[in-house]
Amino acid sequence: MSLLNYAKMPFSFHGGWDVVAGVHPSIRKTFFALILPFSLIPPLSLLYAGGNHGAIFLVHASFSRWQGVAIAFFVVELLTVPLIGWVIKNIAATHNIVADSKDTFLLAAITAVPMWLSSLALAIPHLWLMMGIVVSGLLAAASLLYHGMYTVLKMSDQIEAQSMSYEAFAVGGFVWAMLCVFVVVPLMG
Repeated sequence: MSLLNYAKMPFSFHGGWDVVAGVHPSIRKTFFALILPFSLIPPLSLLYAGGNHGAIFLVHASFSRWQGVAIAFFVVELLTVPLIGWVIKNIAATHNIVADSKDTFLLAAITAVPMWLSSLALAIPHLWLMMGIVVSGLLAAASLLYHGMYTVLKMSDQIEAQSMSYEAFAVGGFVWAMLCVFVVVPLMG
């Protein structure tokens, strides 16, 4: 799939999503080709930020503490994608939509990509700009979830897709907030 198709995915029900809906990769392939490489970005970004400008976070932690948090964050990230895939599958079931686990896992993985990429903002030693980029990543993830849910789950009602994506994003947003707390609290102690 071309980069142009990826760029269309947050804004279209078809640009790129039609290709995704027809692929059906195994969970293993999705994990090794998408989740594992992209989920390395946030821990590496944390290590970079902690080693170069950790003081802008008002956190005075040793680099070894940053390393411990980065490793733990990486492990929790790897567990979060299957959790959100499971949540999407269960939300679909409550709406009488039969969803394949491979498809919901792939949708959860694709939805996480903007959040993983937004962690590159940790390289910027300006707190407000960094936070703006992270929020932009969250908004892009929400849009991907909505458009992807409609196409991947083969839905016909955009309002129902919107409702379901709100439900899934609420759970995902809560998990993301807990991950952020999981990063900050150990660094402060």
